[in-house]
Amino acid sequence: MKRTLDGRLMDMRFCKSLLVVLMGLGCAAAARAQAGVYVGYTATRLSGISCLAPAAVYPASALQCSSGANGEVLNFDGTVHTAAQNGVVNPAGVQAGAYYDFKTFGPIRLGVDLRGGDFHSNKSATSTAGGKNATGLDDVLVGVKGSFHTRYSWLSPYVQVSAGYARSNATLPFGATSGLAGSATAPRSEDNFLMYEGFAGIDIHVFPVIDLRPIELGIGNMNRFGTAGNPDGASSVGVKSIGAAVVFHMPTKN
Repeated sequence: MKRTLDGRLMDMRFCKSLLVVLMGLGCAAAARAQAGVYVGYTATRLSGISCLAPAAVYPASALQCSSGANGEVLNFDGTVHTAAQNGVVNPAGVQAGAYYDFKTFGPIRLGVDLRGGDFHSNKSATSTAGGKNATGLDDVLVGVKGSFHTRYSWLSPYVQVSAGYARSNATLPFGATSGLAGSATAPRSEDNFLMYEGFAGIDIHVFPVIDLRPIELGIGNMNRFGTAGNPDGASSVGVKSIGAAVVFHMPTKN
C-alpha cells in the first residue's frame, strides 16, 4: 500500500514538473513569436498611365487629362499620335492586414505579412472626365517583414517586401474616347495586375497590446496580365503609397 501511494506521489510530481516545463516552453515560444492585426488609411499614386482623352486637333498639344498627361493628337492625315505615358491618379482608402513574426536574428525579427486594400478616386488618369469612384484599385499582397530592435523599447522601425494580385480600371478609358471612327462611350471593366511593392515604416508602442503606425511609405509597380481590360492601355504602372494605421497585437512589455 505504501509503495502504491509513493508511486502516485511520484507520478503527480512528474506531471507537475512536466507541466511546468511545457508552460515554460510555451511562454518562451510566445516571447519569441509576435502576431497582430492592423487597420489604417492609405493613399496611393499610380503613374505612367496613357491619357486616352478625346484627341486634340493638330498641332494643338494642350494637356488633355485632369492628371496633367498629354493626350492623343489627331494629325492632318487622320492618324492618331499618342503622347508619353505620364498620366497619374491618386486613389485612397482603407487597408487592413495581419502579421506573424516568428524568428529573431540579433536585432532583427523576421515575419510574414498579409494585407489587402480597397482604394478609390473621383478622377481619371485617362480622361478629363470624372465622377464618384471613377478609378478603383483593389489588392492583396503577401510579403516578408523585418523589424528592428532599437535602443528605445517603444520604437520599432521595419522594412517589408510584398507581392500579389491587384485589380484596377486605372489604365482603361473613362467617358468618351476618340479614334478614326469617332467618339464613343467606353465600357467600364478592370485589368488584372501582378503587383509588387516595398515598404518602410515605424511602429510606436503605446500600450501592451496597441501600437501606432504614424507613417508607412511604399514604392513598387503593377504589371498587367491577361486581356480583361483595354489592350491599348499602359501595361506597366508605377505605384507609390503613404499610409498610417493602428496595430493590435499580442501583449508585450515595453
